[in-house]
Amino acid sequence: DRLCDDVIASNAEHTDATGEFPWANLKAINELGLNGVFIPEEFGGAPMPFRLYLAIVKRISEACASTGIIYATNFHAMKPLIEFGTTDQKARLLPCIAEGGLASLAITEESAGSDATGMKTRFTPDGDDIVIDGSKLFITNGDVADRILLFGKFSGIDDPKKAISVLVLEKGAPGFEVVRLENKMGHRGSSTA
Repeated sequence: DRLCDDVIASNAEHTDATGEFPWANLKAINELGLNGVFIPEEFGGAPMPFRLYLAIVKRISEACASTGIIYATNFHAMKPLIEFGTTDQKARLLPCIAEGGLASLAITEESAGSDATGMKTRFTPDGDDIVIDGSKLFITNGDVADRILLFGKFSGIDDPKKAISVLVLEKGAPGFEVVRLENKMGHRGSSTA
């Protein structure tokens, strides 16, 4: 409660008025190791019951809705990797988040929101690489994320549902560019790229 009262709530009005990303709030959250509550122990976390995670999100959100969105997005973006990733993928990608890194979930496109089968983003194998061609919008944490769970379709698979796949982009991936941040009416401290 002290974290929320002394740090997060005291920054909330300024964060929403200016639209500045609340780095001080995230620093305080990370000092308590709160990103670790949903990361398996073998990858740097200290997993706790899901109910505790929900209580943390609720309390942070009461203090500052923008900070609550940022924190919850970490969980939503990394949960598929935690559930379905290989051990090697988890070992490479999760420690950064457990140590306080940020994550993002990139699904929405201009022609594909709730209907993911309409996505145009393509993943095309090229030797040992995968070429990504496409764009996303309305991506929470998209400009600050260390890891981005990116949805698209693999080239060469005709069935629009079976073609849907997921890659995890690491910060600094070649060719990745954030071209715009949305100017929102509320939750302005939570960046939407």
